[in-house]
Amino acid sequence: MSDVDEPRLRQALLRHLVRSSPDPQVSEMAREVLSGRMTVSEAAGSLAYRDVFAAAAARSDQVLRSISPEEFAEAQQTLPVAASLLDPPVLPEPVRARVVFEEEWDDSVTSPWDES
Repeated sequence: MSDVDEPRLRQALLRHLVRSSPDPQVSEMAREVLSGRMTVSEAAGSLAYRDVFAAAAARSDQVLRSISPEEFAEAQQTLPVAASLLDPPVLPEPVRARVVFEEEWDDSVTSPWDES
């Protein structure tokens, strides 16, 4: 995992949890960590989110037992691009061509109030 930008991956995973977690408690915890009000370690130790972490740990243990070593190696190889997939970089808005209107004022027309 040496070529993985871990802070960026962590931020991308937290933003992904805020946007798409089916559990509102997980979204709330991710928002708290992203805001800097608490760290992941503090969230894991807090009474408010302890059950969330325990359930996630139980699920991850089941998942890790169910995948083959080849699948695990493949998953590790995808980590360098995971942040970009989970949280693509924000691209600048495309510059739209501005329609230029020709002036409708005809300088050849004079007003009766013009002094010539």
